[in-house]
Amino acid sequence: MSSIKRLCMLETNEFLSYQPYLELNNNYQSYVPIEHNIIRDIVWEVYEVDDFDLGKTVALPDVCADIMTFYTDDNAYSFFMGGSISLQQMNELDFMKDVKSIFGVRLRTGMLGNLFRCDVKDINNSRIAMSDALWNGREYEKRMAEADQFMQRWEIMSSYLEQRVAHNYKTNNIVNFVVREIINSQGCIAIKELEDKTGYTGRYLRKMVKDLLGISIKQFCEVIKFQWMCNYYKLRQGDVTLSDLALQSGYYDQSHMNLSCKKLTGELPKKIINMYS
Repeated sequence: MSSIKRLCMLETNEFLSYQPYLELNNNYQSYVPIEHNIIRDIVWEVYEVDDFDLGKTVALPDVCADIMTFYTDDNAYSFFMGGSISLQQMNELDFMKDVKSIFGVRLRTGMLGNLFRCDVKDINNSRIAMSDALWNGREYEKRMAEADQFMQRWEIMSSYLEQRVAHNYKTNNIVNFVVREIINSQGCIAIKELEDKTGYTGRYLRKMVKDLLGISIKQFCEVIKFQWMCNYYKLRQGDVTLSDLALQSGYYDQSHMNLSCKKLTGELPKKIINMYS
């Protein structure tokens, strides 16, 4: 296997969108491509769930697009799944009640570029069939349906990404920089600081991010901060008070965290962070 396809375990302190409906299954495995290759710059995580728990169907707001294949006993359903700024009910998918396993490739925000054949965005609640989203999508859809092993599935998806990268792959460096700054600041960076660091006006940056990601800088910051909250709670294994969780996650106080979480999910943080636990 070439080094570009090799996988390693995810560092526990690396930011990653938390999805308990996937992670809190008994048979969940998650890896990242090894460092120092172009695929690592594009792919955040490669994951698989076996013996999927059909009682876990609520996806949290996140900032990542995924390429996902859902396997039932008789069929496989492959999609490009955009991120979301609200809770998503996965059981709205007609086949979800029959799903046995899920394979997914989570893509780094801002890195979609021209990897896909249609106008996809990182965050716009979209769901597009693989046959429509990928170049030669029907072929990849068929190959994913036939693949029954984790590494087979990753081989297929990584091969697609390699080919697209070699085919005049382009991204927007300004948006990528803004995305990294927002993530590294845990969603707490001010637009003035982004202006100073990029040399562009806030109006221009807002337009660029909105056009490429599908949401505003403010919304992006809110979702990032929410996900940092979930990640910090998971890292501490629940051993943290809600007031400390708020401060460590970049909120002014617990009330601010409650309002933000309620806005994104319709629920208070305590219910969200304990979902499916």
